[in-house]
Amino acid sequence: MKDYIARFGHGSAKLARQAQSKEKTLAKMVNAGLTEKVTSDKLMEFYFPACGKIPPPVLMIQNISFRYSEKSSWIYKDLELGIDLDSRIALVGPNGCGKSTFLKLICGDLIPQDGLIRRHSHLRIANYHQHLAEALDLSLSALEYMMKCFPDVKEREEMRRIIGRYGLSGRQQICPMRHLSDGQRCRVVFAWLAFQVPHLLLLDEPTNHLDMETIDALADAINDFEGGMILVSHDFRLIGQVAKEIWICENSTIRKWNKGIIEYKNHLRNKMLKESEFETG
Repeated sequence: MKDYIARFGHGSAKLARQAQSKEKTLAKMVNAGLTEKVTSDKLMEFYFPACGKIPPPVLMIQNISFRYSEKSSWIYKDLELGIDLDSRIALVGPNGCGKSTFLKLICGDLIPQDGLIRRHSHLRIANYHQHLAEALDLSLSALEYMMKCFPDVKEREEMRRIIGRYGLSGRQQICPMRHLSDGQRCRVVFAWLAFQVPHLLLLDEPTNHLDMETIDALADAINDFEGGMILVSHDFRLIGQVAKEIWICENSTIRKWNKGIIEYKNHLRNKMLKESEFETG
């Protein structure tokens, strides 16, 4: 109707009258709330399957201390925290403070020198980091890789639908992954992680190589996910979309920030200004 009004509203007298009539009808429909809200089509939709509930405590960190060697300084000292399926945490702090180390401790890639990390016996953890894409067998297609990782899926068309949720379609699914872009390989990794049906997502800089549309699709999937999440990212926009808590990693410990991500961003800005004034003064 809008197209008709725009095309013929200034045409011949007959067409103009018809256009004016349609314009009045359209106005009545809008005022009566009879028109649907205009929404843009989603080109991609990430998806994390329902993982089911497990009772708390899901993961307990009890007085752990960790360092990489006896000669190095402590990354963490007497750290004590708890994580459940409703946790949506953004872990922030300066580079080199131990954010990625914390995720490796949680999933068991590293073992603390002191203390215990107690995980629920049924807890499934999916750990995304930027080196996962580098570990892909690039001679395989995304379809071949996923069929190899999940042999219980017998039908190729079913697996193609699963991969398609992550923005890979047609030839992108069947060509060797060496021909895919970095962003497309990251989508293969997300499909692989999601199909493990984790209870807890550990995401270490997940927005590297992803465009804005893909990042928004990831944020929507995280918000729909029924499990827990810990995010390490410099992308304040993503943090603002998905995080309910901010944990600050510094000085061999992790402490909870009691305000939002915008206040933390302003806190960092003011801190940098003070440091700059001190150096110049």
